[in-house]
Amino acid sequence: MNLAWGALHAGLQSVLDTALDAVVVMNDDGHIVGWNAVAERTFGWTAAEAIGLTLSETIVPPVHRQGHETGLAHFHATGEGPVLGKRIEVAALCRDGREIPVELSINASEQFGERLFVGFLRDISERLNQAERQQRILQESEHRVKNMLTVVAAIAQQTARVSPDLATFSEAFSGRLQSLARAHQLLVGRTVSDVALTALAEQVLGADVANGRARFAGPEILLAPDQLLGLSMILHELYTNAVKYGALCSQDGEVALDWEIEEGEVVMRWAECGPACEPEGTSSGFGQRMIALSVKSELGGTIERDWRPEGLTVVLRFPLARAGVASTA
Repeated sequence: MNLAWGALHAGLQSVLDTALDAVVVMNDDGHIVGWNAVAERTFGWTAAEAIGLTLSETIVPPVHRQGHETGLAHFHATGEGPVLGKRIEVAALCRDGREIPVELSINASEQFGERLFVGFLRDISERLNQAERQQRILQESEHRVKNMLTVVAAIAQQTARVSPDLATFSEAFSGRLQSLARAHQLLVGRTVSDVALTALAEQVLGADVANGRARFAGPEILLAPDQLLGLSMILHELYTNAVKYGALCSQDGEVALDWEIEEGEVVMRWAECGPACEPEGTSSGFGQRMIALSVKSELGGTIERDWRPEGLTVVLRFPLARAGVASTA
């Protein structure tokens, strides 16, 4: 006859009541005789429901039930149990049918009037999820670093090819490298497409927004990592050219960056207002080729430029499907 719950030794009852882990006690014939409050919360069975049932009827997943029964029979025949006194990770079944990973340790005891098996079970779902998130971050970081090095090498090579001297190369290459570094900083610790376009705009134009020479506006759009890096380089080139040759080369010029969603596309407008120091001075060179390449490869979009006496206007279009719209909830 099963050992009744009320007959358990007071010391064992104290363990059940105060343990931080789920505690399940099984008697020699495989029936549950102890089930604490943490076990109730973890697996969904109340103590009154679980006591008297077998582990196979409660927390042992169907695929492992035969192994559980075989292991119990082996222990009865030999007195040996391969999992006794060890800490292992296994799957456990909840009452609602979910399987969760648990850390399990089982000890056998005969000091309470009959042989009992006391199992301590800890739900390690969050720990495994955290480890998985960290692994994804490491893998994504490794991927980004490799891509970044490839981009840096290409930028260095192309910048050197069009630079007339070392000073020109150093200035152009340093600026582009800093732009990549700032964009990469926005991605640190992220594994999903969750970098807001406003964050990038603030990064590029923040100083001039503060002094009233620039503004930006548009709906909250989330950029994938490749979009972020590509768009960062595009905006860096546009901004650098505006400072050197365009509207921002004088104190009277201004820049406006606006974006909206039109028929499934993100439409960005870079508009300079003010006389250029060198009209159409940015129409050629590596910077323009890099912009065109980034628009095509990273954004899958198109670019249009319009040089007018009142200032340069650039319109970028790229699919919304490759980005995302931030929730306002």
